[in-house]
Amino acid sequence: MYRLTLTIHPDDEDEVVAELSELDLAGISQYNRDDGQLDLMAWFTSPPVTRLAGTLEFVEDQNWNALHQATWQPLLVGRRWYLAPPDDSSETPPGRTRLSLKPGLAFGNGDHATTQLCLELLEELVQSGDNFLDVGCGSGLLGEAAALLGGRAFGCDLDPRDLPPNAFQGSLAAVRAGSIAVGVMNIQAGVLAELWPALANAVTRDAVLSGYLREQAATVEALICPPWRIAARREKEGWCALAATRLPARLPA
Repeated sequence: MYRLTLTIHPDDEDEVVAELSELDLAGISQYNRDDGQLDLMAWFTSPPVTRLAGTLEFVEDQNWNALHQATWQPLLVGRRWYLAPPDDSSETPPGRTRLSLKPGLAFGNGDHATTQLCLELLEELVQSGDNFLDVGCGSGLLGEAAALLGGRAFGCDLDPRDLPPNAFQGSLAAVRAGSIAVGVMNIQAGVLAELWPALANAVTRDAVLSGYLREQAATVEALICPPWRIAARREKEGWCALAATRLPARLPA
């Protein structure tokens, strides 16, 4: 495997990730730096040809999933959730609902702060019988959580890797207007801005937006305007999420 390490400004993240995604990208991780910059580590099966300035290294093949999962420890998330590795034998604490961290290449396996922020908000929003949609569903962990809360969970993702049950490969264009009670997008800030109008059209009550950094919060929050209002804001490890609620339509005087 080849590892390309880059240091970028958070505002450049969407453009850089989009450029890397056009190459033979096997995976990507990102880390906040104390100086406000962002470190990206992109993994490739062959040396990438790119104009991006960074450090390229060859790394001996290993079972990266197994190595990563070996560091996983059970987590208490929100008031309700207990996230644990798939092979963890610990008892679920009283009053908690167990969710298994998801191995695989797809995003959203549960170990990232943005996924955990979404879980915190969903436990307050999803009601029994709600139609729930996760846009860019990755591993499907958020849909699994919504189902445990009594929702009818669906997901969509353009990436077919590790696509979970009740999810389809495709976009919001396939979702009927007004058919979703609660929708979530845990995606980069630029994609949130691009897809928000379509999600707002599909969702009748509550929406969760996450996947953006503290420095990008003002830009993302500016997307929310009547008939929507911001109902909650959350932050963890420099990453942010918000919940937006659709205001009831006013009756004619």
